[in-house]
Amino acid sequence: MLIDFHSHFIPGSFPELPQGIEEPAWPRLELDGQGHGTMFTGARKFRAFDDIYWDVPRRLAVMDAAGLDMQVISPLPETLSYWLDAAAAVVLTDAMNEACAAMVAQAPLRLKGFGAVALQNPEAAIRQVADVARMPGMVGIFVGSHVNGKSIASSEFHLVFAAAEKAGLLVFVHGIKPDILGKVAGPPLLEAVLGIPQENALALASFISTDILGKFPELKLVFSHGGGTIGAVIDRMTLVWEKFADMRVAIKIPPLEYARRFWYDTVVFSPEYLGYLIARLGADRIVAGTDGPTEIGQTNLRGFIAATGVDAADQERVGGGNALALFMKTPGIIAIKYMD
Repeated sequence: MLIDFHSHFIPGSFPELPQGIEEPAWPRLELDGQGHGTMFTGARKFRAFDDIYWDVPRRLAVMDAAGLDMQVISPLPETLSYWLDAAAAVVLTDAMNEACAAMVAQAPLRLKGFGAVALQNPEAAIRQVADVARMPGMVGIFVGSHVNGKSIASSEFHLVFAAAEKAGLLVFVHGIKPDILGKVAGPPLLEAVLGIPQENALALASFISTDILGKFPELKLVFSHGGGTIGAVIDRMTLVWEKFADMRVAIKIPPLEYARRFWYDTVVFSPEYLGYLIARLGADRIVAGTDGPTEIGQTNLRGFIAATGVDAADQERVGGGNALALFMKTPGIIAIKYMD
């Protein structure tokens, strides 16, 4: 099987802002009737979208053309809503989770989903975790690298992770809103190009340094974009861990060994670098992904994995076997007969 673990969706419409809630950045989608829509946040135009983001038959046709057997759909990082009014964020993420589950229900053997939770309101987020766990085909929650500047590894969010662990849900981590404004010269797009991988690495390193798996040993954490820049700094972290006793007090095992307890997607755009990650982190810890349907998504996923030069067995693990093994631990999976 070939499973795309990292793909995004937006709902075909956003709910109306409830009366009594003030939120100037509330999203809306304006459709043109020709298979396209433009998303606004308040009065600000965000970007245009093709209907593959919400139209399941269209998505399945594109999957078929790409040779994808299954796809896991996540909210766009820009819709996680941590920066909204807390009450508004709960309404919006609840609606998005229902929309995601409805898309999955149209093709339960081809689609799985990640829900979003309003982490600026941890009590509500815990309730949302339970809701997502009850939705067929939903395999986990999708979280950003920080919540309004507070690391996702902060103890403030531990009860949410405890709920995810208890429910058997995966946690998929994606870098968001990098704090590098004014620090990068050149086109504005460079801030996201450079900042999102850095955010992934900051979240990952913070989970290591706070021993998240010591607290929640059954929690399954998956990091987008191959863990970001972690591959460039993990040996530096390990060296510092060896040289300084206070690092060993905080982190009981070498950082590289700890990093091998997480999972990572293949969205790194270089088969040479993906081969490095497979060698350092383990072929059993990598899941395939495209970051589609964006225009910068990875195409020819099977060929990309093969170009790493790893053997056929490891290609099968990365291409789909590892994702299936993760899904088997979640409560919302239906009919694995599809894999026979």
